[in-house]
Amino acid sequence: MRNRALRAAAAIAVAAATTAAASTGHRPGQHREPGPLLVGEPFTGASADSRFVGYGSACLTGAPRGAPPAEATSHPLGGCRRDPAGPVPPGDAAMRGYLQLTDAHVEETGAVLFDSPIPAGEGLEATFEQWQYGNTTPAPADGISFFLTDGAERLTTPGAFGGSLGYAQKLPDGSTDGQFVPGISGGYLGIGLDVLGDYFGDGERRGNGCERRSPAGTVFRRPAPGPNVVSARGPGNGNDGYCLLAATTGNATARGLWPSTLPGRLHGDLKTMPSGATPERAEELLEPMKRTVRVTVSSPPEPMATVGIDFQDGRGFRQVLRFHAPEPVPDTLKLGFAASTGPLTDVQLIRHLTVRAGDS
Repeated sequence: MRNRALRAAAAIAVAAATTAAASTGHRPGQHREPGPLLVGEPFTGASADSRFVGYGSACLTGAPRGAPPAEATSHPLGGCRRDPAGPVPPGDAAMRGYLQLTDAHVEETGAVLFDSPIPAGEGLEATFEQWQYGNTTPAPADGISFFLTDGAERLTTPGAFGGSLGYAQKLPDGSTDGQFVPGISGGYLGIGLDVLGDYFGDGERRGNGCERRSPAGTVFRRPAPGPNVVSARGPGNGNDGYCLLAATTGNATARGLWPSTLPGRLHGDLKTMPSGATPERAEELLEPMKRTVRVTVSSPPEPMATVGIDFQDGRGFRQVLRFHAPEPVPDTLKLGFAASTGPLTDVQLIRHLTVRAGDS
């Protein structure tokens, strides 16, 4: 079953990327009211639903600051480190806090994993707020992923970081004598809110084993091929799969640049946080940087996936991607977020996650 899903995902990769670029703009009557609430977590308090497990640098700014969590390990969500880098929200800010995946330290990896299955038979709609801002380097990196995994599989660790955004696999720098870092176990759908732009490309052997590849090819590129692009990758396990399904670029060919068709920027311009800023003042400064994201997967038969974004420009949600969801849709799904920095940095936050049953 998994191999059939990978082949199906690979077969539509380039076609979906082409049609998705033309789907920007909200269509009247397209979005219907979702069904019952399945998961709701604001991440604003000093603690969160215990089913959300932190990984690496993930922490809650609503909790008191403390020692940094150990790298590349899972842990209960708690306070952020005492020595933050970049314009992060203040700590100990319960009820006005954020889920902080990374601050602007270099080489940070953070994820939050929800290892409890939720039903997918009636479709699914996930909405959340995200912030990417505050880079202390000439360019920001890497980006934030939101992913869904097969509910029958354990979700205890993310996939490879860097350009793979904690979802897909990675052969670091594409080195032939290197060792794969596997993708997330039981991956179903990974949405990359990609400021830097590597998640769109198949460099570093992303999409290994897929019949159709990213238009940007399999070469590890510098600069990254798809900055400010939202990309969707499909099912995968270990070193295989995670094929590119769709991306917000107007160029589906292998030639030239791959400009983004997004009607706004994922990245915000906030560079400093005033010393001693109160939680209320931090909220005011961060509000214009917010991007609210809505990801839907409709119910079978012929399930469709959509991504909509509110860019805080007064125009509300605009659909930026619409494509055929990978089949078969698992009976249950699990979910998570991931983000990272490398030599380039950014502050990457999440707030107000809701997951509801229902079609788009």
